[in-house]
Order: sequence, then C-alpha cells, then structure tokens
Amino acid sequence: MDDLNVLYKHSIDWALDKAQNSATIALGFHSVVDGMVRFEPNGVEYEMSSIDIPKDLNSTPTSIKTKEDFFRGLAFSFVNGKALQIMIDSKEVYNWIMKKFGSGKPQLGGTSANMAKTLSQFPFPKILVYVYPLTQELIDLFPNSDNLFTIHENEIKHLKDIEAEKGIKAIHWIFEFFQGQKIKIKGKEYTCPRSNRFIASWNPVNSRLEIKEPFRSYVINHAEEISRFLVSGFHIMRENYPNGESVRERMKDLKKFMEDMRRENPRLFFHLEFASIRRDGVRKSVERILFPISDSLGTNEVELSWIAQDLSLKANPVQIQKGDVNEITKVLLSLREMGLKRVHFHTLGFYLLGFDEDFYDVGEEKNALAFAALAAAQRARDGHLNTERIKEILRIPTSNLDYREWKSDKTHFILLPTKVIKNQKISVGLGDTISSLGFALG
Repeated sequence: MDDLNVLYKHSIDWALDKAQNSATIALGFHSVVDGMVRFEPNGVEYEMSSIDIPKDLNSTPTSIKTKEDFFRGLAFSFVNGKALQIMIDSKEVYNWIMKKFGSGKPQLGGTSANMAKTLSQFPFPKILVYVYPLTQELIDLFPNSDNLFTIHENEIKHLKDIEAEKGIKAIHWIFEFFQGQKIKIKGKEYTCPRSNRFIASWNPVNSRLEIKEPFRSYVINHAEEISRFLVSGFHIMRENYPNGESVRERMKDLKKFMEDMRRENPRLFFHLEFASIRRDGVRKSVERILFPISDSLGTNEVELSWIAQDLSLKANPVQIQKGDVNEITKVLLSLREMGLKRVHFHTLGFYLLGFDEDFYDVGEEKNALAFAALAAAQRARDGHLNTERIKEILRIPTSNLDYREWKSDKTHFILLPTKVIKNQKISVGLGDTISSLGFALG
C-alpha cells in the first residue's frame, strides 16, 4: 500500500523532531538486573522428566513456591513457544536457581528501565527514571546517555555520574530457548515450536511498588516540567504482604501519587504498561483502581484476554489471543468507557489503537505508531536499537493486513500493519519499545 509506505517513511523525521521538542518524560517503578541464561534441555531433562505440563496458560503456576512450580512454568513456555513470567515467592527456590544456573549474563531489565533505555536513544531532552534500590551493578547496565537522569541525594543527576553501593538486590532470570530444541518429558519428546523465553523473577525489595523518597517529592514538586509519565511494575506485586498490607492499599497509594501529580500539572498524561500480571488480585486492583484515572494503556493479546475475563466483558478471550480484530475492538471500546482515553494493543503483525480525539491528535498518533513499529522491528532484527539503521526497515514488507481507520461512538481506531521480522534476534522488551515510543511521541 503506497500510502502506508509514505506514512512509515514520513514518521522517521517527524519522530526525531517531535522528540527533540518534548518536555521531560518520567518512568517508574521497575528497574532490575536481568540474568540471561541460554536454556539447555540436556541440563534439566532428568529433573523435568516427570513434570505435568500445564494444559493452558490459566493452569500455569501463579507464583513459584517449589522447584516443581519452576519446572512446570518452564515446560509450558518451552513446549508452546510462549513467553511467560512468574514471580518467585520462595527464598529456598531462589537460592536453588542461583546455585544451579548462576546469575546468568547481566543485562538491564525491568519495564521502566527498558523503556528509559529505548527513549534515551532518541533526542528527548530529559528522561527521568525511577531506580530503586540504586546499586552500582544496576546503574552500570544503563546506557551512557546524556539525557538519562534519576533522583539521588535529593537532586536530579545523570545516571552515569552516580556512584552507589554494590550488590544485586533483585534478579529476573530470563531462560531463552530456541525453535527446534528438543526435550523429553514423561517419555514423550517435545520440539520447541518458536524461540521465546521463560522468566523467573526474584524481587522482594520492589514487590510493594513503593514510590520512595526523594523521587516522590521531586517529581511532584516538578510536575509542571513533565509531559508524560509511564507507570509499570505491577507484575511483580503480591496480593498480600508480610506487613499486613494488601495490594489494594498499595494501589491506592499509587493512585494518590498520580492524583497529586495531576493536581500540580493537569496536562500531564499517565500511561499504564500492563505486562504479564499473573496474580488475579493484582490484575483486578490495577483494572478497578487505576484504569479509571489513567490516560493510556499498553497491552498485548494475552494480557488483553485476561482483562476481558476479569471485567466480564462480552468478548471471546481465545479469539483475542488469536488476534481477532473484532473481539479486540470490543474490549478496547469497553476500556474507553471506563475512562481510558487511549488503548494501544500490540501483537505480531499489527497494532490496534483506540483513542479519544479530544485528547490525542490523529496525525500524531499515526506517526507515533509507525515510528514505534520501525524501531521495534529494527531492534528485533539486529538484537539492539540502532537509530542509524531504522531507515533500513522501510524495505521490509508489512504483514498481510490492510491499514484501516474508523470511528465507533467517540473512539477513533487505527489498525496499523507492522513490519514482520522472520528471524528475530531478540523478543525480550519489544513491547516496551513499542509502547514507550508510541505514547511518548503521540
């Protein structure tokens, strides 16, 4: 489609100009060390030989309390070629994983950190990211970018200029597996159908999603300088905490923070990145407490199917996971009715955006989506983001869907066919690239 090619080409210069003229972009509350481990079936085949493979996603463990929970999650992810993240609730299991697999190859992780890293590659003047606990091992994983800041000792500082205490306080193991690998479970051999990853996360220091000082006071006092705030990290939360708090109490504190920020700057837009929230109580708290006061939501096909079920919406979760545009549209309309002004759905082959034209410009949303698609495709192809190579992605065909725009009630929809990379070098963090650029530039 010629018009689609024109949109993609035009979006590059447009995005660079828009970024350069943006106000501060803030991000919280999830930055962590990822331990990358190449999964070798031979190393665990004996331990996994008697594991019951969950029949579907809803049958996977909601948290890891035993070795069996760990292996069941890994088996489901490997056999189905599906990404899956589960939190580790047992220190004993954490110690066992560390002993068996080590800490892996360290890499910057966490939704906020990945988004900040993406945005810092572009000419946004100031990216302000929440990093807690602030350790040297974590700081050293961030890029050495002049526009990347955090709050340290009651003032804003370049991340590269901070010296902090040493020690890994949290780690998310990412077990990468690859198409064609084989494993035998209960006498049957399984072949991995698609390269992907299984994530086992140990993060007790951040599981309350507490907004620590001095970051909290600083951003409230400087809210007028911030145009966009991306909020994430819900997937590491618990339903109940050892100190007696519930996730609802923690979510109400986050709601108060957002209300305090907006009181200081009514033009500030908040985006929620849903991510893979396995615990029902956590998901429902986000949906019921934060959706009505937020501006924007980012979600993929699995996450949107959970939302549809949680909120008893009239849509088929199975068809949502298969990418059925009509079923996805139903859910996006329902979420708009709840108060969300913008919902960005992304899956392999297309994005579907539903938004309120009174708050978002149609032309800017088109360009932001197109540029996010190019950046994500370049990162998937090369394994890392390289702004000089984004133009090369223009030559890659889009999926076989047609570009569409339409209106339903007060919602404007854009369906954007995306560039499809056949042999991706990475899959981790692509959703973060898509959502952060789409929101920050839109």
